[in-house]
Amino acid sequence: MAGEVTFFGNRATINVKDGAETTALAVIKGWEFTVGFEHIENYGMDSILREGVARVKAKVNVKIKAGKFNPTVASWFLMKVLNPAGADGTLADTNDVALFEIEGEVTTGGTSPTRLKAVVSDCYFESVPFVGSENQWMVWDLSAVGKTIAFSNPTT
Repeated sequence: MAGEVTFFGNRATINVKDGAETTALAVIKGWEFTVGFEHIENYGMDSILREGVARVKAKVNVKIKAGKFNPTVASWFLMKVLNPAGADGTLADTNDVALFEIEGEVTTGGTSPTRLKAVVSDCYFESVPFVGSENQWMVWDLSAVGKTIAFSNPTT
């Protein structure tokens, strides 16, 4: 098929944006963006078949598996999630939520690579795991929920 290209999973990056600052989060070991909806179905009394369907409550579920962190970036990220206003490393007694923009991008190989980029906006992280296992590399399994997603094919 003319024009089709293949993307290899190991050619991926994840950036987290807070305001105007965009930062590479870590070495990515895997990621997934899933757009989901709640669906409302309408049935009538005279048929077992569905008469209509509508989608409501869209959200973008984000899963990131990451390792090999820049300690400055990792601590900034953790501090911002724990305390959106102060970002001082302490858990704030507030219901305010830090919102981030998460960019995922994959590229093809070769001398003239094709890029496919997904940007998930207004993301909040549901939890902040900090786990170390004996004889294992430290890896984060992060989950976030985003408001919107946009896809593009950047050329630069």
